Amino acid sequence: MSDQLKIALVKQNSCYDLYTQSGPDVRSILESSNMRTGAIGLWQAFDCSFKIVLDSPEKECQLGQRLWNKYVQGWSYKRSLSPESPDDIDWSLYDIVISVDVAIPSRIVRKFPKVMWCYYIIELGPSRIPNICRGGPLFGYNVFLNQRLSKTELSAKSSEALSMFNTRRAILDFPYYILSSKTIQELYSKSAIGKRDGIMLSHYSYSVISESEEAVLSEFGELYGNYATIGDIHKLELKSKYFVVHPQCKGMAGVALIEAISAGCLVIAPRRLIFAFSELISHSYNYKTFTEMIEILRFFESDSSAYDRERKVQSSKIDKWCYTNPINNIACLYNSFRASNCSLQKQYIYENINYVPATLEKIILAVIRMVTQSCCHWSK
Repeated sequence: MSDQLKIALVKQNSCYDLYTQSGPDVRSILESSNMRTGAIGLWQAFDCSFKIVLDSPEKECQLGQRLWNKYVQGWSYKRSLSPESPDDIDWSLYDIVISVDVAIPSRIVRKFPKVMWCYYIIELGPSRIPNICRGGPLFGYNVFLNQRLSKTELSAKSSEALSMFNTRRAILDFPYYILSSKTIQELYSKSAIGKRDGIMLSHYSYSVISESEEAVLSEFGELYGNYATIGDIHKLELKSKYFVVHPQCKGMAGVALIEAISAGCLVIAPRRLIFAFSELISHSYNYKTFTEMIEILRFFESDSSAYDRERKVQSSKIDKWCYTNPINNIACLYNSFRASNCSLQKQYIYENINYVPATLEKIILAVIRMVTQSCCHWSK
């Protein structure tokens, strides 16, 4: 497939997330990330490049920052020293462009109608699709990537492929983390992966675990911590036997679980806290308390075959949902895109048609909130 499709993953320089280098190799790109591993598996499947572009003043290119800016106030994060102007890049060299937020303005998108333009919206993630995106992609783009697990393999007759063929527009289940069960392991030398031992906790778990609980966990080997970069995290995961989520920590989407499985860990987590990807955890190994969590860990320590079986179950899920299916499905959409005889004019008409109900929904929800707040005020 890498000989067939050329893909560019692109973000604006102001974007706090993901990579801050565009080379010289995949591992260097990954380890330059401010946070999160992202869709690094694209490099396994396609001829993929990463582009960091200067910020564009157009309204659509400010959408992502408006949504996440308040959450990163005061943060210190790296930026590229040499971002490119989006106007200077020959986008016709690529079959597919995947944008982190809307990094490329519509005026450029319209100049390259043979490119299939896709975008994620970082904020809100896979659990809630913003009103503005429910009707499909906007701004002249062709695909909205909703960050959800790709549980279904598409064909030319799938609704998404037919939508692309008829309107040049589609919404695609496509995770923010494109990883196979081996991606992280294969990016590091085998010398970095020795005999696995010990536990790495999820980020939010470190703030709630007590000293007495740490002492109990020492039964299973070293408790790994003290990381500063994404590369540090990966190296600790490659050493760890387990990746564990404390039952008292705050809820999370769960992308870190995908990364840990790709690094070779067995993930132990309470399903109620993983609000986007709880299905990665088998019901048999769900828990509510620290005591139940310890019992599960002791069970796996006493039964290596059960440990291996559950590792295979988790690996199989992300191989299918986070790698094989999304890779197949975006290629399937591209085939429909290339075969479509829908004109750009019709594409924009369909976009505007879908924009109307999304706008109306936004207005209705705002009115409902106002009425609810008024009722609460008068009831007091």
